Amino acid sequence: MSGFGTLDDWVARTIGTAHLPIREDVEAYQLRCLNETMAYARSHSPFYRSQEGWPESHTLGQLADIARLPLTTSADLVRGDPSLIALPMRDAVRLVTIPTSGTSGQQKRLFFTEADIEAIVAYFEHGMATIVRPGSSVAVAFPAQRPDSVGDLLMRGLSRFGALPVALPLDGSLDTMVGALRELQPVAIAGMPVTLGAAARRMATDGGPPLRIETALVSADSVSPSFKAALAVIWGTEVFEHWGMTETGYGGALACEAHDGLHIRETDLYLEVIDAKSGEVLPTGQTGEVVVTTLRRRGLPLIRYRTGDRGCMIETRCRCGSVLRRLRLGGRMDEPIISGKGGGLPAETIDDAIFSVEGVIDFSVELRTGRHARLSIDIVADDPWTTEAVRSALLSHPIAGPLLQSEKINIAVKLASGSPFSLCRKRRVTMMRGEE
Repeated sequence: MSGFGTLDDWVARTIGTAHLPIREDVEAYQLRCLNETMAYARSHSPFYRSQEGWPESHTLGQLADIARLPLTTSADLVRGDPSLIALPMRDAVRLVTIPTSGTSGQQKRLFFTEADIEAIVAYFEHGMATIVRPGSSVAVAFPAQRPDSVGDLLMRGLSRFGALPVALPLDGSLDTMVGALRELQPVAIAGMPVTLGAAARRMATDGGPPLRIETALVSADSVSPSFKAALAVIWGTEVFEHWGMTETGYGGALACEAHDGLHIRETDLYLEVIDAKSGEVLPTGQTGEVVVTTLRRRGLPLIRYRTGDRGCMIETRCRCGSVLRRLRLGGRMDEPIISGKGGGLPAETIDDAIFSVEGVIDFSVELRTGRHARLSIDIVADDPWTTEAVRSALLSHPIAGPLLQSEKINIAVKLASGSPFSLCRKRRVTMMRGEE
């Protein structure tokens, strides 16, 4: 374990306490910020000003009272009429347009002010300082060419505490990126699971010199146990998971050395977990949809925004000693899940089974439901016999195997042909409906 400490010193400075914070300090700060955000949004945002269902009193007496407010959805961002933006467009230093998942032609527009950007860089600075030493070279495998892109902001945060970040080439071939990694010899690396997993597996099979990387920040997608095990074997890496999305200001929650959930960025975000159907807030420990409220954002405040991510809050105090609450994630709410009498099979479990096969560099999955259910897998591998090993791994996996066999799902595995997969993408299961 890296053992670099927690974020609590920075939290104390941010929320204005002269001592290490306790839960009461954090919650008093969040309640104050929530009330300020509510008043600001109702005054400045056309969307929140026109939204119905708000209680007559706009002041919350306790954090739990936020459940009385209506939820905000990605459709509200897409529609933008009325707009959620609460400042003139001239005050934006970065506008981000992102497609909504599974919806052709529709896009969400996010608005960031200079203060928003500074808050992101500060979080990256202090978060990365818990897993990376000053003076360490860090390979950044996120897009970093554009100013204020996620890779650029991460590199600025790393530079602030004395780390030495270098952006990896992501628009070329996998071998080009692997060559850049060997030349850089980084102490740490940050990127998406697809990117880092492919690079590690290529290094393990291409006959080049081995590489040791102490720590890896992995974000923007779920991380399976077999992925962590592969990086540990090939690079000797300790993997630290991070959760965030553009709507949260990229940073959201970060694993510590205990690796038991992710500590939430409570200086800027208030998180709830709700029942996706009823909208009711779930008790701590129960899994549902993660809902986020921004605490200090003024350009585009989000109040009770449905993230579409599945997760639960952890009740116990973390072994690292941090006062920050923790989140345990469980994939996307809208991910296709094979279900049967034996339970459900999320995409993360399929990922765990396939990536446990040593020869697999990358893969994509398509699930066809219906009377003739079929799981089609395209893999990138140097050895054609890897296809049979993947099929065997799925059937012998302790969770995936029994369900696939009981539901009589046909498994088809082949080597990918045509253009290689993108180096910077999420690995998702695509679902197609067949005959019922």
